[in-house]
Amino acid sequence: MIFKLSLFLTILASSAILLPPLPADATSVRVLAKADPCESLTPKALQQVIDKVAESLAKAESDVIANGTTGKYATSAILNRDYLVEARQKLLEFQSFLKKEGIDQPFVTNASGAYNFQGSVGVAVSQLFSAQHWAMISVANHKSSDAFDSFNLSAKAIDLAVALGAPAGRCYMRSYFVY
Repeated sequence: MIFKLSLFLTILASSAILLPPLPADATSVRVLAKADPCESLTPKALQQVIDKVAESLAKAESDVIANGTTGKYATSAILNRDYLVEARQKLLEFQSFLKKEGIDQPFVTNASGAYNFQGSVGVAVSQLFSAQHWAMISVANHKSSDAFDSFNLSAKAIDLAVALGAPAGRCYMRSYFVY
């Protein structure tokens, strides 16, 4: 067993791509970071997350219809749906805030919008993870393809939301810190 592991590590090491070392001075690294992190915080990007949550919610609703009353663990279908409702509501409220304040076009550029973007997607991701938990339980107890689909659609929504969180944080910090 140790020989196989050693052989695997040797093969893996020989196929690794060698990269040049990072520049020694911090200014070179900062030049790479000069891309505007706010540019990814667009209405379209936020809408993509909301749409994916809505798709997951539709599947969760079907699971509730099938298993939310008489299912072996009916609560699991209900809680998946409820967490998705909360995530969607949080994102819709945030979207409304951006539009109302006029800070969403062509992308979020001010500190308040960026701060709230990062916080809102963070809350939504937490709710989506909770929804996934209950979708898993529904799949296990009901053999529900709708719960399975909901789990996977929530995973896609999480990926989209997480991809916006770091740029939102950088956009916020840029208002206070030159990097």
